[in-house]
Amino acid sequence: MDHTVRAEIDIDGPPEAVWQTLVDFERYPEWNPFTPRVESTLELGAPIDMRVVMRGGRTIRQREYVCEHVPGSRVAWEMRLGRLLHARRVQRVSALDGQRTRYVSEDRVRGLLAPLVLALFERSIQDGFDQAAAALKRRVESASAGGAAG
Repeated sequence: MDHTVRAEIDIDGPPEAVWQTLVDFERYPEWNPFTPRVESTLELGAPIDMRVVMRGGRTIRQREYVCEHVPGSRVAWEMRLGRLLHARRVQRVSALDGQRTRYVSEDRVRGLLAPLVLALFERSIQDGFDQAAAALKRRVESASAGGAAG
């Protein structure tokens, strides 16, 4: 089984501002409801330690590993458990017309345990991706309008 959970949102702000907000992990507690704590250097192969808030407010700790980093446009990390489970999270930032940006977040899940993982967590992941995308939009747009620094 191979399945992708995806969120996409257009943001009124330049790609540079969206990217900077996305990789400024120290400020995640100020705006990111899904992953309020993230630690990583974003170097290839480096761990990325996260606290993820699932539906109902339950927090889980997650460690994955950076597998791609194209500064300014794309970052990805993954978890591999052999043939049992492979999850790869990709976040992309791309320029639209004017000073607008498209943000896309995807988590591709596959492997023998994928049906179980999706049955247990897909709704929480989708909700979290949607909430984080909306919060990223608010954060960048409020900073662009002279609000809170991002």
